[in-house]
Amino acid sequence: MTLPTFTPTAKTSTSTSTSTPTIASITPYPLRLRTDYAEMTLFLVRVETSDGVVGWGESCDSFGISYPTVLARFVEDVWGPVASGMSSTAALTALGTKRRAVARTLGFSHSAAQSLSAVDIAIRDAQARAAGVSLSPVEGRVSERLRVYAGNSHFLESRDAGGHVELLAPLLERGVSMVKMRIGPDWRSAMRVLTDLRTELPDIDLMVDGSELFSVAESLEMAVRLADLRVSWFEEPVSAARLPAIARIAAASPVPVAYGEHLFSTEHMLDTMDAAAISVVQPDASICGGMAEADLMARTALGRGARVVMHTHGSPVTFAANAIVASAIPGIDLIEYPFHLSPMLERVAPGAGFGVTSIVDGTIAVPTGPGLGIDVDVDVIEAGRRAFLDS
Repeated sequence: MTLPTFTPTAKTSTSTSTSTPTIASITPYPLRLRTDYAEMTLFLVRVETSDGVVGWGESCDSFGISYPTVLARFVEDVWGPVASGMSSTAALTALGTKRRAVARTLGFSHSAAQSLSAVDIAIRDAQARAAGVSLSPVEGRVSERLRVYAGNSHFLESRDAGGHVELLAPLLERGVSMVKMRIGPDWRSAMRVLTDLRTELPDIDLMVDGSELFSVAESLEMAVRLADLRVSWFEEPVSAARLPAIARIAAASPVPVAYGEHLFSTEHMLDTMDAAAISVVQPDASICGGMAEADLMARTALGRGARVVMHTHGSPVTFAANAIVASAIPGIDLIEYPFHLSPMLERVAPGAGFGVTSIVDGTIAVPTGPGLGIDVDVDVIEAGRRAFLDS
């Protein structure tokens, strides 16, 4: 579905050609880049139009769990042949039709949705750049800046509370007042650290990510303890595929239950809300099929009474796409900020303003330049691509 929010409405190009540009190439870019946390794989897509305009998209590929080469084959074999040679608008429509057509055989979720997301974002970026407009429309924008919550990928049990406070200090100093911590397999040790962390940070809004690691019984025991520690939400305690299990947890948990990182369409989200009564939804344009789908998911969830915050884990391309989606929707002013990726965010798009030092009073600016509003450093991307191929 193509929503007006992301359709450029003005053509400012000085080209004298009256023909509509078409998509000349769609190229997958598996990458390997170093972050503060680990060496990380990413997956980008480069779209170039017949008049030479380039757009970039991304699929969430946290720490290689999606396998970039698999995503690349989806782009090469499924989505690329559909969109190549079409205008951007026609390509986006054709991709939606193709997604429905292949759902029975290739599925609608995981690699199919993630790879489509990258293509969708890249096409929209190129389309808006060609028109000289931002994907964050001036008339429809409701937020110039978004609050960020610190997404911490270091397991709670990996260090004591003081160690976590030291990691978080640069963000706390810049006014960030919301922090999400991850609980690993040693959850009892993690709970002890979280208890100490609450003492260290009495006024910080804490959230907890379960990373789909636990049983229903463990999740329920943890939820009671999390409520005592004034935790705002419990994210993905069990697999997103286990709707009856999520329903049991959500019904008994004194803490709101959050899902979104593994919700791959608006229909998938509605099924989860209907079956499991989750109350926090976390759309991600690099996961659910693209920017229009993330927009629809967010607006639908808000209409159902859920709290909506944007999930993010990736390069500046993903961050920009999700920030732009949020900026156009009343009721969403919060986006995840994976601070352990900050040096990589600055290397890939030095001028984007996504580094820790760009956070002011706990907020970060929504990009407003043409397309996604950021310019990637092609040399950094090419080096990451070579590193992936060499590995």
